[in-house]
Amino acid sequence: MRKKVLIIFIGIAFAFLSGGAFAETLEEAWNIGLQVNHTLKAAAQDTLSMQASLAAAKGSRLPTVNVGAGYRVLDNEPVSIAGNIQFSTADDTALSYHAMTSLPIYTHFQISSMINAATAGISASKYTEDALRQTIKLKIAEAYIAVLLRIRQIKVADSQDRSLAAHAGDVQNLYDEGMVSLNDLLAAKVALANAQQTTLRAQNRLDVAMAEYNRLLGRPLEQKFQLDVIPLVFPKIELEALSAKALNNRSELASLKDQIEALSWQAKAEKAVSGPKVDLVGGYDYNENSHQLHEGVWQAMARVSWDIFDGNVARNKGAVFTAKSRVVAEQLAELRSLIRLQVRQTWLDMNESRKRITVAETALDQADENLTVTRNRYREGVGTNTEVLDAESMKTVSYVRYDTAIHDAALAILRLRYAVGEL
Repeated sequence: MRKKVLIIFIGIAFAFLSGGAFAETLEEAWNIGLQVNHTLKAAAQDTLSMQASLAAAKGSRLPTVNVGAGYRVLDNEPVSIAGNIQFSTADDTALSYHAMTSLPIYTHFQISSMINAATAGISASKYTEDALRQTIKLKIAEAYIAVLLRIRQIKVADSQDRSLAAHAGDVQNLYDEGMVSLNDLLAAKVALANAQQTTLRAQNRLDVAMAEYNRLLGRPLEQKFQLDVIPLVFPKIELEALSAKALNNRSELASLKDQIEALSWQAKAEKAVSGPKVDLVGGYDYNENSHQLHEGVWQAMARVSWDIFDGNVARNKGAVFTAKSRVVAEQLAELRSLIRLQVRQTWLDMNESRKRITVAETALDQADENLTVTRNRYREGVGTNTEVLDAESMKTVSYVRYDTAIHDAALAILRLRYAVGEL
């Protein structure tokens, strides 16, 4: 019951501090942040570039058309000699133009490999976008929870200020009546001053946290806002099952797999450059020449080419992409190991914070009661001022630890969802 009351109070306190600004949930914050994030926009452009590469690869299968024209000027007409006879074979000025088309028939799987490589590249780029979205959402969630924690810390600091101010007033009254020493009064005032400094630091940390949160959402850093609290819902699933889900869900793993596939197809495309090729070529060619009977001719040709030896250039270029695919394969294996560790660590952190909440919650009532008893004893002249200040300090520490445990639990749950690939 205390935990629920405190969580509700966090939201109420923040509504008060934010001056009645608009409220937003974590889901709404994610939607805003994902729309304005520049890194995500850059990743989307990278996906568009991969789609353009695929379109270019598919375009290689289509016929190409080339047109051209020119006007030639010679200092003399070309002349041929046949025995004692000389005759012109061309004019000293001539117009020429052509329109030719070619269609690849067989490329030794070069074009199909380029298409497959571009398709795998698009898939890898989309998975990279998904992974980046998860990372951005986690950053926003961390900033969101940080703001809630800073608000709660201010509340605890304010409570300590009021409590110490009340105690300092009691000590002042007792001192005026000559019942306590000046040392007690000075110690109470020093403790109050220190508490006020803590409140100032807490306010500064809140301002910084709010500015960071606004930055992630692309808003003015000083903009006021109100946040809804995040309910703590601990997942009921075993560690091994979580690890299996992570290895199946994480977009980073899928991206690396597609990168390996794309590199393998690129290697095949490079090696195919030196393979046999067949294409059809045809069109119209015109060369102005008054000495020639047919100045314009239509032509069609089936052309076969094969680079028998190219200095092993194509093979070595293919080897480059093959080696790169092995590099990515090693990165994939390393990432699998890191993800397993990440899942285990966040799962352990979540369980630790859940246990800390239970322990810290028990200490709250005890700390409140201890402070009440100690202050009553001091008023009655039985206890000491030092005992009151120590009790006040223990109460503050108890509330800080409880709030920190709540904060850590909320973060651990979200980080576990991120590690599993379900954020």
